[in-house]
Amino acid sequence: MRSSLVLSALARAALAGSIASAGCGDDAGAPDAGLDARPDAPPGCTRPALDAPDLSAYLAGVVDALAAAPRATVTERDAARTYVSAQLASMGFPSQLHAYPSGANVVAIVPPTLGAGQLVVLGAHLDSVLGSPGANDNASGAAVVLAVGRYLRDTPCRTAPVALVLFDEEEVGRFGSRAYAQTLVPTEVRAVHTIDQVAWDADGDRRFELELPTPALEAEWRAAAALVGASLTTTSTSGTDHQSFRALGIPAAGLTEEYVGGDTSPLRHTPGDTPASIAPYLDYLALAARLTGQVILDEASP
Repeated sequence: MRSSLVLSALARAALAGSIASAGCGDDAGAPDAGLDARPDAPPGCTRPALDAPDLSAYLAGVVDALAAAPRATVTERDAARTYVSAQLASMGFPSQLHAYPSGANVVAIVPPTLGAGQLVVLGAHLDSVLGSPGANDNASGAAVVLAVGRYLRDTPCRTAPVALVLFDEEEVGRFGSRAYAQTLVPTEVRAVHTIDQVAWDADGDRRFELELPTPALEAEWRAAAALVGASLTTTSTSGTDHQSFRALGIPAAGLTEEYVGGDTSPLRHTPGDTPASIAPYLDYLALAARLTGQVILDEASP
């Protein structure tokens, strides 16, 4: 059954879409570009440049803040929720806690400004395992979600609501994403995209893995990868948050580094998963943000 949190958020999104009047832009015509205008876009509609000069610094700052301590105990996870809620509020997207018996997700609904399309969900788990700072697993994914929030903030024309969700308790059984998935009506959701470990690229091939996409979602991600200059392979990995939605018949896909391909952090779930360990790969993390941003803007703006 849908929770009152999601009902009120979607109601606000629909209301915003019905009263707003603005115009919106286009996807990048070359890798890492932005601010192009589609021929059929309303006047004044532009998208932000995906290669903002402060992108890497912003991502690094989020990872540093989240990985300052592990995020496994209730107190640690509360501190992380406070931090990401403040980040979302600074973008103009107030968040709410979606509580369930053993934890709480952070949810911010970015309302449409034109129309009211199906909901797009972008999420990443916020928790880590005991004793691990979890810089890659999964402060990197949380940082990408927040970076995409900044793109949405700077996109004046949005045709669909976007839920930015930081999931709790992925590491102990996907409890947060499973609880949130239960609040959704499948027919009202266009797609769910989850980000988990996207800050390790030791071989420098700029390749990501897309986990269990539908054919339509795979086509979207491949088109976006071509635009931003990333490589993409698909896998059948099902052990992270995207599976919570697929199990309910909601189209979903997960983005990660080469977890199956072997170019993945050997420090996962250890005290060594620190910001310093992924510092050499900040360009790759920024590429993950641009790639994800391209997909979300393609779904949520004209």
